[in-house]
Amino acid sequence: MQPFSFALLQGLSARCAQLRKSLLASMLLLLAAIAVVACGGGGGGGSVASVGSGGTGTVGASTFNVGTITGFGSVFVNGVRFEDSNASVRDEDGARSRSDLKLGMVVKVQGSVDASGTSTASSFSFDSELLGPVSAVNPTSKTLTIVGQKVLVDNSTLFDASLPQGFASVQTGQVLEVHGFLNANTNELQASLVELKSNPDRFKVSGNVSNLQSASKTFQIGLETISYAGLNASDIAPVLANGTLVKVRLAPSAPRANGVWTAALLRNNNGGNVGNSDKAEVEGLVNSVTSATLFSVSGVNVDARSASFSNGSAGLVVGARAQVKGALSNGTLVATEVKLQQAQSGGKEIELNGAISSLNSSAKTFVLRGVTVSYASGVRYDNGSESNLANGKAVEVKGQTTPSGPIVNATRIKFDN
Repeated sequence: MQPFSFALLQGLSARCAQLRKSLLASMLLLLAAIAVVACGGGGGGGSVASVGSGGTGTVGASTFNVGTITGFGSVFVNGVRFEDSNASVRDEDGARSRSDLKLGMVVKVQGSVDASGTSTASSFSFDSELLGPVSAVNPTSKTLTIVGQKVLVDNSTLFDASLPQGFASVQTGQVLEVHGFLNANTNELQASLVELKSNPDRFKVSGNVSNLQSASKTFQIGLETISYAGLNASDIAPVLANGTLVKVRLAPSAPRANGVWTAALLRNNNGGNVGNSDKAEVEGLVNSVTSATLFSVSGVNVDARSASFSNGSAGLVVGARAQVKGALSNGTLVATEVKLQQAQSGGKEIELNGAISSLNSSAKTFVLRGVTVSYASGVRYDNGSESNLANGKAVEVKGQTTPSGPIVNATRIKFDN
């Protein structure tokens, strides 16, 4: 019989401890796998510890935004910066390029936000509200008339470089495309972007159907009469009725001798099928009001029964400007916050990030992300000074729009060191 060995005993004890640790680790891994399957993460399309459910994982909460583009260097919408490197872009005709996105466009953004708060866009979609010849220009009231629809211009309206003097460049007979928000009550369009167009393949108008005549197949938008007699059923998306908000594609020619425009396509002019989203923010004009807590903004239905109204709800009427935050449930924005906004007295706040090009030290302008920036006066400089401005320099610019031209007046320029 071999003598008792304390060394042997110590070796056996160490081996037992190692086995216990290995067994414990295996049990923990098994429990974790069961938890993943239970939460829907094992290939069932769910997410574990997602931001949307209050977790801290890297899987993002889904997001949905409607608003105007207010910046580039990524894309800013409603003040939210969206990473856009892998985002698709579409308009009513199909796929477009990210380079087609412009300041002032009203866009619908779908994407996600991760645990760090970084928002990433998966898709952008946009469509203008009005396209056609200018029949009247009123410099005093800063209004235009296009296809019988009044267009309102203010300090927040952006003009494309094709109109270098802004509102002063507009003349009757020009064909303009206008992005913005339609006031369903007055049938007036608050312009956010105005562009000059050459030889378009169609005209376009948006508004409420009135004076519908099923026998002659005509209706009115404002004072303009439109015939849909030549359309097939597949060319008409809405069920036509007085009060229906529609977008009409028109033949690109003047109305017939009797003043009737010819419709080439009819579509509902609403938010479309927006589904579900963990976080949603919609900015625009109130389209309809059912009650003080049930209404629609930019075509998206809003349930505000549990929302706070940061500026009160007394001004909630059709045509009021509103910003709504919450979550989307089956296409309805269940709001947590509603903010009724006043008309802007100054220009729209713009943010641009990128490298300077076309620097003109005499005119005190440069181009950034395709936008002309003026640094003529009142500019705060960070990490440098005016003397550091040079082509190729990476900067962040904050400024304001002006209706006098397609220029952003810089209020702050920060050099990227």
